[in-house]
Amino acid sequence: MIHKIILFCCLNLNVFSFYENDFYYAPAVNQFLKNQKKLVNDLFDGYDATIAPIYSQFDLSKPVDYDLMGPKRFNYSIFLYFLKIVEVIEPEEKVSVILEIAETWYDARLTWDPTLYNDIRILYVRQERVWSPTISSFKINDMTDFRDQDFRMVGVDYRGHINSTVSLKMSLNCPLDVTKFPFDTQTCVIQFSLPLFAFKFTQLFNQIYHGILDKTVWKEMGNSEWELVNLTNRIDILSYGDGFGDFQLATFEIKIRRNPMYYLYMIVLPSFIINTLSIIGVFMRKSDRMSKVVYYLINYFTLLFQLNVGLTNIMTMTFILGVMADKIPKTGSIPLLGIHIVVNLFITVVAIGIIVLIGKFKKSVSKKSVMSQKMERTLEDWIDIICMVVLEAAIFANFFVIIGFWIWS
Repeated sequence: MIHKIILFCCLNLNVFSFYENDFYYAPAVNQFLKNQKKLVNDLFDGYDATIAPIYSQFDLSKPVDYDLMGPKRFNYSIFLYFLKIVEVIEPEEKVSVILEIAETWYDARLTWDPTLYNDIRILYVRQERVWSPTISSFKINDMTDFRDQDFRMVGVDYRGHINSTVSLKMSLNCPLDVTKFPFDTQTCVIQFSLPLFAFKFTQLFNQIYHGILDKTVWKEMGNSEWELVNLTNRIDILSYGDGFGDFQLATFEIKIRRNPMYYLYMIVLPSFIINTLSIIGVFMRKSDRMSKVVYYLINYFTLLFQLNVGLTNIMTMTFILGVMADKIPKTGSIPLLGIHIVVNLFITVVAIGIIVLIGKFKKSVSKKSVMSQKMERTLEDWIDIICMVVLEAAIFANFFVIIGFWIWS
């Protein structure tokens, strides 16, 4: 047992010494580390990371890039390579997304000749050692950077180009058009800017990784309620007309479409079934025969019962309207689903009105002769049937209209 323990300890010491003893490093690695150390010492000797490498002696009264032979504007590029829709809060018109972006800028002070350092062309250092532009979001409620402040790294190549990656969660201000709710499509923009520096000092670029410009990939970038249907990029210019307050906006535009199945199954279909059965219950006057066959009851449906059926349906439609109102912003436009429910509500109100009028008509009939009463009751039955058929047709038409929007959206 003791010799096994000694053997185990010796093996562990040999393994750990592999990482600690320089003898086990390849000569090329040792030489690279020495050259890299020399490069870092030379490169950052006298370098001040608190001063921006932005040329600011342009004549602001002249057009942009007026001097073709002079210094160029500071370039800052944003490269989007992943996006994920987290949630959409309709009443507040907020859209939360997760972004994975790469940023690139140029610092002329961080250039070197690779031949002097054994052909080292790229260097990885802590971001705190180099100057970084302060990128700002535009029209954003909130932005969270997932990177650890103490462990951010950047890559610097021999030409002075600096690359970094950023993982962000952003809450966007996105005005929603709910006219076609729940078959709506919304367009939101994600914008970045460098507002501190004058428009004539800096130039923004943005790009989308071609790997995510694929509709099969877009399915993974949505969530259970929303799917991504388009993703584009452009550079916008925000101008105030004075020539000094202008600045560029690196814009990514996302187009998202709602999945309406939840609203069809939980609102549209139940509303259709409830309204259909309510109209039948309101106008079914020969129900005493049906109750004898099915339930063995002999109670007659009275006017009060018919009104209760209609009023219960009105309460149900009102409740559904309240549920829908909590899901959409308080805008001036009436959503399609709201119109559908209001039409169902109106049909129920019409049915109740007809029942009240027929009730008054029955009171007047009771004072007439027996023959007149029979004729009036026959006419009353036909009125019930006609009204029921017409209102049921209206309910079916209202239902198929909204289903048609779903099919053709």
